[in-house]
Amino acid sequence: MIEEKALYIDSIPCLVVVPTEDVRGVVIFYHGWSSCKELQSLRARIMASYGYAVIVPDALNHGQRGLIDYDDKQAYPLFWQAVLQSTQEAGALIAYGEAHWPEQKIFVAGHSMGGITALGVVAAQEKVCGAAALNGSGWWNESDRRFRAAWKIDRTSEWQTLLPHIDAADPYNRVEVLSNKSVLLLNGGADDVVDKAAQALYACKLKTAGADVQSVIYDGLGHFVTTNMMGDVVQWLNERIAATGR
Repeated sequence: MIEEKALYIDSIPCLVVVPTEDVRGVVIFYHGWSSCKELQSLRARIMASYGYAVIVPDALNHGQRGLIDYDDKQAYPLFWQAVLQSTQEAGALIAYGEAHWPEQKIFVAGHSMGGITALGVVAAQEKVCGAAALNGSGWWNESDRRFRAAWKIDRTSEWQTLLPHIDAADPYNRVEVLSNKSVLLLNGGADDVVDKAAQALYACKLKTAGADVQSVIYDGLGHFVTTNMMGDVVQWLNERIAATGR
C-alpha cells in the first residue's frame, strides 16, 4: 500500500508519498518549469512502490506558490530564481526526512528544471547521498547560455543581479564535493529544450573528479520522462542502497 498526503514543510507546500511497509530510503523529487507537485504523483508512486519515501515540493511560482506566464521571455530570470530558492530550501526537506525516517539515506531527483535543481542540491547539501537528473544539467552557466541563444533572450538587469548567485551555486564549479557521492544523468537524445551537450561536459568533469557517475542517453527521445527512465532511476537507487548495506 502507498499513502499520499499534501502538507507544508517549513512553509513549503509538499506532496509526501510513502509506502506503508518499511521505508528503505528517502527521495526529494523536484518538478519542472510550469509543472507542480501534484503532476509528479505517478513518478512518486513508482518510487514508493519500491520502498522509497518521496517528498515533492512546489517550486517558487508554481502550484500553491502562485502561477506566472511560463511562456513569457520576461519570466526567464524567475526560472533561475526558482532553482536557487529550491536549492536553499532543501535543508528543511532533508530535516523532515531525517525526523520521519531516521538513519535512511537521502537522495534527490528531478526532471528538467527539477533535474537542474537536484544537481545543485546534491552539491550544496552534505547529507544528500546522490542525485538523479532527468533531462537536466549540472553546468548551469553553459545551459543558461544555450537557453538564451535558443530563445533569443537578452541579459536584463534582473539577470545581472542573479548571475553571482548562479555562479556560486553552479554544480560545475563544485564537482570536488561529489567525490564520495553518486550521480545519475539521464537525457533524451533528441531533447530540444535542455541541450544534452552541457550535461555531457558536466559528466566528464565529474568523472575527472572521481565521482560515481552514470550517464545514459536515450536515442530519439525528446524532453520527456519515460517508464524506462523511471525504471533506471529505481534501479540506481536500489544499487546505491545495496552498496551501503541498507
